[in-house]
Amino acid sequence: MKTKLAVLVLVVKLIAGVSLGVYADKTSVVKNNTFTDLPDRIYEIYGTNSAEANSCSTVKVVTVNYEGEVQSHLCRSHSPVTALIDLGYSISNKNKITSTSPINLLLSNSYILVESYRTTIDEILIELPYERIIEGNVLCKRLVSEEKEQEGVLGLMTQKIKRVYKGDRLIAEEIIEERIEREPRPEIIIIKGPEDLPDSVPQRGYNCPYWNTYIDNINATEEEKQWLKFIIHCESGCNAESNKSFHKGLFQWDPCLWYTQYVSENIFDGEAQIKITLQKLREGANPNRMWPACHSRYKKQYEELSWLQ
Repeated sequence: MKTKLAVLVLVVKLIAGVSLGVYADKTSVVKNNTFTDLPDRIYEIYGTNSAEANSCSTVKVVTVNYEGEVQSHLCRSHSPVTALIDLGYSISNKNKITSTSPINLLLSNSYILVESYRTTIDEILIELPYERIIEGNVLCKRLVSEEKEQEGVLGLMTQKIKRVYKGDRLIAEEIIEERIEREPRPEIIIIKGPEDLPDSVPQRGYNCPYWNTYIDNINATEEEKQWLKFIIHCESGCNAESNKSFHKGLFQWDPCLWYTQYVSENIFDGEAQIKITLQKLREGANPNRMWPACHSRYKKQYEELSWLQ
Protein backbone atom coordinates (compact mmCIF):
# COMPACT_ATOMS: atom_id res chain seq x y z
CA MET A 1 0.00 0.00 0.00
CA LYS A 2 2.86 2.40 0.70
CA THR A 3 4.31 1.90 -2.82
CA LYS A 4 0.97 2.56 -4.56
CA LEU A 5 0.46 5.64 -2.40
CA ALA A 6 3.90 7.01 -3.39
CA VAL A 7 3.10 6.58 -7.11
CA LEU A 8 -0.22 8.30 -6.64
CA VAL A 9 1.48 11.25 -4.93
CA LEU A 10 4.07 11.49 -7.79
CA VAL A 11 1.31 11.61 -10.43
CA VAL A 12 -0.58 14.29 -8.51
CA LYS A 13 2.56 16.39 -8.21
CA LEU A 14 3.29 15.98 -11.96
CA ILE A 15 -0.21 17.07 -12.94
CA ALA A 16 0.18 20.11 -10.71
CA GLY A 17 3.50 20.85 -12.40
CA VAL A 18 1.86 20.79 -15.85
CA SER A 19 -0.73 23.33 -14.80
CA LEU A 20 2.09 25.62 -13.65
CA GLY A 21 4.26 25.01 -16.71
CA VAL A 22 7.24 23.69 -14.64
CA TYR A 23 8.72 20.31 -15.82
CA ALA A 24 12.35 20.87 -14.78
CA ASP A 25 13.17 17.16 -15.31
CA LYS A 26 10.61 15.26 -17.28
CA THR A 27 12.62 12.00 -17.30
CA SER A 28 11.72 11.61 -13.62
CA VAL A 29 8.22 10.54 -14.60
CA VAL A 30 9.52 7.38 -16.25
CA LYS A 31 9.00 4.14 -14.35
CA ASN A 32 10.06 0.72 -15.70
CA ASN A 33 10.45 2.23 -19.23
CA THR A 34 6.74 2.92 -19.55
CA PHE A 35 4.48 5.95 -19.62
CA THR A 36 1.28 4.06 -18.97
CA ASP A 37 0.98 5.61 -15.50
CA LEU A 38 0.84 9.17 -16.99
CA PRO A 39 -2.52 10.77 -17.79
CA ASP A 40 -3.35 11.57 -21.45
CA ARG A 41 -3.06 15.28 -20.73
CA ILE A 42 0.72 14.91 -20.35
CA TYR A 43 1.09 13.38 -23.83
CA GLU A 44 -1.15 16.00 -25.43
CA ILE A 45 1.10 18.81 -24.19
CA TYR A 46 4.04 17.38 -26.14
CA GLY A 47 2.08 16.21 -29.18
CA THR A 48 2.63 12.47 -28.67
CA ASN A 49 0.84 9.50 -27.17
CA SER A 50 1.63 6.62 -24.85
CA ALA A 51 2.16 4.17 -27.74
CA GLU A 52 4.84 6.37 -29.37
CA ALA A 53 6.51 6.99 -26.04
CA ASN A 54 6.63 3.27 -25.20
CA SER A 55 8.53 2.57 -28.45
CA CYS A 56 11.55 4.60 -27.24
CA SER A 57 14.29 3.44 -24.92
CA THR A 58 14.99 6.72 -23.10
CA VAL A 59 12.53 9.58 -23.02
CA LYS A 60 13.69 13.01 -24.27
CA VAL A 61 12.01 16.34 -24.56
CA VAL A 62 12.54 17.98 -27.99
CA THR A 63 11.32 21.26 -29.40
CA VAL A 64 10.93 21.32 -33.18
CA ASN A 65 10.79 24.49 -35.24
CA TYR A 66 9.51 23.29 -38.59
CA GLU A 67 9.40 26.21 -41.04
CA GLY A 68 8.43 28.62 -38.27
CA GLU A 69 5.89 26.34 -36.58
CA VAL A 70 7.19 25.43 -33.10
CA GLN A 71 6.01 22.36 -31.16
CA SER A 72 7.40 20.41 -28.21
CA HIS A 73 7.40 16.59 -28.10
CA LEU A 74 8.38 13.58 -25.97
CA CYS A 75 10.26 10.82 -27.76
CA ARG A 76 12.98 8.18 -27.38
CA SER A 77 14.68 8.57 -30.78
CA HIS A 78 18.45 8.23 -31.12
CA SER A 79 19.28 11.30 -33.29
CA PRO A 80 17.69 14.61 -34.39
CA VAL A 81 16.89 13.21 -37.85
CA THR A 82 15.26 10.00 -36.57
CA ALA A 83 13.36 12.10 -34.05
CA LEU A 84 11.85 14.14 -36.86
CA ILE A 85 10.93 10.98 -38.78
CA ASP A 86 9.52 9.27 -35.69
CA LEU A 87 7.45 12.34 -34.92
CA GLY A 88 5.94 12.35 -38.41
CA TYR A 89 7.72 15.34 -39.95
CA SER A 90 8.35 15.33 -43.70
CA ILE A 91 12.10 15.29 -44.33
CA SER A 92 13.94 15.32 -47.68
CA ASN A 93 17.19 16.51 -49.21
CA LYS A 94 15.53 19.94 -49.58
CA ASN A 95 15.62 20.38 -45.81
CA LYS A 96 18.43 21.78 -43.70
CA ILE A 97 18.38 20.44 -40.15
CA THR A 98 20.10 22.32 -37.32
CA SER A 99 20.03 21.03 -33.76
CA THR A 100 21.52 21.66 -30.35
CA SER A 101 22.25 17.92 -30.28
CA PRO A 102 25.09 16.20 -32.17
CA ILE A 103 24.10 14.73 -35.51
CA ASN A 104 24.22 11.14 -34.21
CA LEU A 105 22.88 11.62 -30.68
CA LEU A 106 19.63 13.14 -29.48
CA LEU A 107 19.93 14.86 -26.11
CA SER A 108 17.04 15.74 -23.86
CA ASN A 109 15.76 19.31 -24.13
CA SER A 110 17.10 19.51 -27.69
CA TYR A 111 16.02 22.21 -30.12
CA ILE A 112 15.68 21.14 -33.74
CA LEU A 113 15.33 23.70 -36.54
CA VAL A 114 14.10 22.52 -39.94
CA GLU A 115 14.41 24.89 -42.91
CA SER A 116 13.42 24.08 -46.47
CA TYR A 117 15.67 25.00 -49.36
CA ARG A 118 14.71 24.76 -53.01
CA THR A 119 16.66 25.38 -56.19
CA THR A 120 15.29 26.62 -59.50
CA ILE A 121 16.88 26.97 -62.91
CA ASP A 122 15.30 29.97 -64.62
CA GLU A 123 15.84 30.97 -68.25
CA ILE A 124 15.43 34.66 -69.03
CA LEU A 125 15.76 36.72 -72.20
CA ILE A 126 17.81 39.91 -71.92
CA GLU A 127 17.87 42.76 -74.42
CA LEU A 128 21.35 44.00 -75.32
CA PRO A 129 21.66 47.73 -76.09
CA TYR A 130 22.97 48.84 -79.44
CA GLU A 131 25.66 51.41 -80.12
CA ARG A 132 24.86 54.80 -81.63
CA ILE A 133 27.52 55.72 -84.15
CA ILE A 134 27.74 59.29 -85.43
CA GLU A 135 29.63 59.81 -88.64
CA GLY A 136 30.62 63.09 -90.19
CA ASN A 137 32.52 66.19 -89.20
CA VAL A 138 30.96 69.58 -88.55
CA LEU A 139 32.37 72.88 -87.36
CA CYS A 140 29.13 74.23 -85.89
CA LYS A 141 26.70 71.96 -84.06
CA ARG A 142 23.92 74.55 -84.29
CA LEU A 143 23.91 74.16 -88.07
CA VAL A 144 23.86 70.34 -88.07
CA SER A 145 21.21 68.17 -89.67
CA GLU A 146 21.05 64.44 -88.95
CA GLU A 147 20.28 61.62 -91.33
CA LYS A 148 19.75 58.07 -90.08
CA GLU A 149 21.67 55.69 -92.31
CA GLN A 150 20.93 52.51 -90.34
CA GLU A 151 18.31 51.64 -87.73
CA GLY A 152 19.61 50.26 -84.45
CA VAL A 153 18.42 46.80 -83.43
CA LEU A 154 18.59 45.44 -79.88
CA GLY A 155 20.52 42.22 -79.36
CA LEU A 156 19.12 39.29 -77.44
CA MET A 157 20.84 37.06 -74.91
CA THR A 158 19.50 34.04 -73.05
CA GLN A 159 20.66 33.53 -69.48
CA LYS A 160 20.18 30.49 -67.30
CA ILE A 161 20.19 31.43 -63.63
CA LYS A 162 20.39 29.07 -60.71
CA ARG A 163 18.46 30.46 -57.73
CA VAL A 164 18.41 29.08 -54.19
CA TYR A 165 15.49 29.89 -51.89
CA LYS A 166 15.20 29.48 -48.16
CA GLY A 167 11.48 29.18 -47.74
CA ASP A 168 10.19 31.96 -49.97
CA ARG A 169 13.30 34.11 -49.57
CA LEU A 170 15.97 34.21 -52.30
CA ILE A 171 19.38 33.69 -50.68
CA ALA A 172 21.68 33.03 -53.65
CA GLU A 173 21.75 33.14 -57.42
CA GLU A 174 24.34 32.24 -60.03
CA ILE A 175 24.50 32.62 -63.82
CA ILE A 176 25.31 29.15 -65.13
CA GLU A 177 24.95 29.76 -68.87
CA GLU A 178 24.78 32.68 -71.31
CA ARG A 179 23.93 32.41 -74.97
CA ILE A 180 23.75 35.21 -77.56
CA GLU A 181 20.63 34.77 -79.66
CA ARG A 182 21.11 37.92 -81.73
CA GLU A 183 23.95 40.41 -81.88
CA PRO A 184 22.94 44.08 -81.54
CA ARG A 185 23.11 46.15 -84.72
CA PRO A 186 24.38 49.73 -84.28
CA GLU A 187 22.40 52.79 -85.19
CA ILE A 188 24.35 54.92 -87.66
CA ILE A 189 23.69 58.64 -87.85
CA ILE A 190 25.21 60.82 -90.54
CA ILE A 191 25.54 64.44 -89.53
CA LYS A 192 25.62 67.11 -92.19
CA GLY A 193 26.68 70.70 -91.90
CA PRO A 194 29.79 72.86 -92.25
CA GLU A 195 32.60 70.34 -92.56
CA ASP A 196 35.57 72.11 -94.13
CA LEU A 197 38.90 70.80 -92.88
CA PRO A 198 42.29 72.55 -92.50
CA ASP A 199 43.84 70.22 -95.10
CA SER A 200 41.33 71.42 -97.71
CA VAL A 201 43.50 74.51 -98.38
CA PRO A 202 47.19 74.94 -99.30
CA GLN A 203 49.28 74.19 -96.20
CA ARG A 204 51.29 77.33 -95.40
CA GLY A 205 51.36 77.10 -91.60
CA TYR A 206 52.62 80.08 -89.60
CA ASN A 207 53.65 82.30 -92.47
CA CYS A 208 53.43 86.02 -91.75
CA PRO A 209 55.69 87.05 -94.69
CA TYR A 210 53.34 85.34 -97.16
CA TRP A 211 50.16 86.90 -95.75
CA ASN A 212 51.75 90.31 -95.22
CA THR A 213 52.72 90.37 -98.90
CA TYR A 214 49.22 89.24 -99.88
CA ILE A 215 47.64 92.05 -97.81
CA ASP A 216 50.03 94.61 -99.28
CA ASN A 217 48.63 93.81 -102.74
CA ILE A 218 44.90 94.09 -101.98
CA ASN A 219 42.82 97.19 -102.61
CA ALA A 220 42.85 98.73 -99.12
CA THR A 221 44.13 101.82 -97.32
CA GLU A 222 47.43 101.73 -95.45
CA GLU A 223 45.57 101.93 -92.14
CA GLU A 224 43.35 98.97 -93.12
CA LYS A 225 46.40 96.95 -94.23
CA GLN A 226 48.22 97.76 -91.01
CA TRP A 227 45.25 96.64 -88.94
CA LEU A 228 44.75 93.40 -90.94
CA LYS A 229 48.43 92.42 -90.56
CA PHE A 230 48.41 93.14 -86.83
CA ILE A 231 45.22 91.19 -86.13
CA ILE A 232 46.20 87.99 -88.02
CA HIS A 233 49.56 87.98 -86.27
CA CYS A 234 47.85 88.42 -82.88
CA GLU A 235 44.94 86.02 -83.44
CA SER A 236 46.53 83.04 -85.23
CA GLY A 237 50.21 83.75 -85.76
CA CYS A 238 49.39 84.20 -89.47
CA ASN A 239 48.21 80.56 -89.77
CA ALA A 240 45.18 80.20 -92.05
CA GLU A 241 44.85 76.51 -91.09
CA SER A 242 44.61 77.28 -87.36
CA ASN A 243 42.24 74.74 -85.79
CA LYS A 244 43.33 74.50 -82.17
CA SER A 245 40.17 75.86 -80.60
CA PHE A 246 36.54 76.57 -81.43
CA HIS A 247 37.55 79.65 -83.46
CA LYS A 248 39.22 79.04 -86.83
CA GLY A 249 41.56 80.52 -89.42
CA LEU A 250 43.60 83.71 -89.78
CA PHE A 251 41.21 85.95 -87.86
CA GLN A 252 39.84 83.19 -85.60
CA TRP A 253 36.27 83.47 -86.77
CA ASP A 254 33.37 81.83 -84.94
CA PRO A 255 32.43 79.02 -87.41
CA CYS A 256 28.71 79.32 -86.59
CA LEU A 257 28.75 83.02 -87.43
CA TRP A 258 30.92 82.39 -90.51
CA TYR A 259 28.80 79.64 -92.05
CA THR A 260 25.52 81.35 -91.20
CA GLN A 261 26.57 84.32 -93.34
CA TYR A 262 29.00 82.73 -95.82
CA VAL A 263 27.74 79.21 -96.49
CA SER A 264 29.86 78.58 -99.56
CA GLU A 265 33.13 80.01 -98.20
CA ASN A 266 35.81 77.83 -96.58
CA ILE A 267 36.70 79.17 -93.14
CA PHE A 268 40.29 77.92 -93.56
CA ASP A 269 40.76 79.85 -96.81
CA GLY A 270 43.01 82.71 -95.71
CA GLU A 271 42.26 84.85 -98.74
CA ALA A 272 38.51 84.53 -98.09
CA GLN A 273 38.99 85.52 -94.45
CA ILE A 274 40.98 88.63 -95.39
CA LYS A 275 38.37 89.67 -97.97
CA ILE A 276 35.37 89.08 -95.67
CA THR A 277 37.02 90.63 -92.59
CA LEU A 278 37.87 93.80 -94.51
CA GLN A 279 34.32 93.85 -95.89
CA LYS A 280 32.83 93.54 -92.38
CA LEU A 281 35.13 96.29 -91.11
CA ARG A 282 33.98 98.64 -93.87
CA GLU A 283 30.34 97.74 -93.21
CA GLY A 284 30.64 98.99 -89.64
CA ALA A 285 31.62 95.88 -87.66
CA ASN A 286 33.07 96.94 -84.32
CA PRO A 287 36.51 95.31 -83.83
CA ASN A 288 36.26 96.07 -80.09
CA ARG A 289 33.54 93.38 -79.96
CA MET A 290 34.67 90.93 -82.65
CA TRP A 291 38.39 90.92 -81.80
CA PRO A 292 38.47 92.60 -78.35
CA ALA A 293 41.83 91.36 -77.04
CA CYS A 294 43.87 91.85 -80.19
CA HIS A 295 42.21 95.14 -81.12
CA SER A 296 42.98 96.43 -77.63
CA ARG A 297 46.67 95.66 -78.26
CA TYR A 298 46.44 97.38 -81.64
CA LYS A 299 45.11 100.56 -80.01
CA LYS A 300 47.97 100.60 -77.51
CA GLN A 301 50.46 100.52 -80.35
CA TYR A 302 48.71 102.52 -83.07
CA GLU A 303 45.70 104.23 -81.39
CA GLU A 304 42.10 103.61 -82.38
CA LEU A 305 41.14 103.30 -86.06
CA SER A 306 40.52 106.73 -87.51
CA TRP A 307 36.85 106.12 -88.37
CA LEU A 308 36.11 104.91 -84.83
CA GLN A 309 37.63 107.92 -83.06
